[in-house]
Amino acid sequence: MRQGNADVYLRRANGRTVPLTRWKGRDLYPSFSADGKRVAFARRRFGSDDVYVMNTSGKALRRVTRSPEDDSDPTWSADGLHIAFTTFGQNGQNDEIESVGVDGRDAVDLTNNLASDLDPAWSPDGKKIAFASARDDPEGNVYDIYLMNVDGSNQLRLTQTPADDGEPTWSPDGTRIAFVTAPGNRADIAVMNADGSNQAPLTHTGHAFEPSWSPDGTKIAFTSLVKGRGQIYTINVDGAGLRRLTRDRFDDDAPDWQPLP
Repeated sequence: MRQGNADVYLRRANGRTVPLTRWKGRDLYPSFSADGKRVAFARRRFGSDDVYVMNTSGKALRRVTRSPEDDSDPTWSADGLHIAFTTFGQNGQNDEIESVGVDGRDAVDLTNNLASDLDPAWSPDGKKIAFASARDDPEGNVYDIYLMNVDGSNQLRLTQTPADDGEPTWSPDGTRIAFVTAPGNRADIAVMNADGSNQAPLTHTGHAFEPSWSPDGTKIAFTSLVKGRGQIYTINVDGAGLRRLTRDRFDDDAPDWQPLP
């Protein structure tokens, strides 16, 4: 991320980093499709964020949402036909989650609550969406991880901790969910089973967030702060093998792992 600007980059297996966008505004929150051939992301244009899609060379750019509110945090359905996203402050109300066809049609409201719902993550089998919701906090400020069907039905609470829990991401086999848990001024990554059981901490840095699971299920990429700047790290799912990937003088954040072909 350059000062006053943000672009989407691709870091190749050889360590080379190449830009996919060169926008004068900001492009954030990239998300790979399940086949690894397309990237959804949020682009700020005309005063608000909308969801866009491009291929992994940065070509074939398509605008998916057209809303006066901010649409962000895109996540793909397993079949690549739909994208779920957060719409921030819809109609002056709370943040909610919607889904839309990749062609921009057939938008559906998935949540509609008195408190905010955000950070959707589509399961690998295409049947569930994990997300964060503040509905159980009387002040509407502390989030927990929830699970729902892709039509918005059967919304179940998975975490019930005093911490602020968000940013869920699925393991490739769909059996586990990693998420950020933030008690007080700390933020670390934890892992649990997809039914909410066996919740356990993974990182202990106090400033780890935006996790993304590797396609082989052995590692998690995440953002961590170094002297106030976001940098990308990876860690094994057993908590070993912490490795720093970027050393830039500007912020690097919101990693997403390209699925294996």
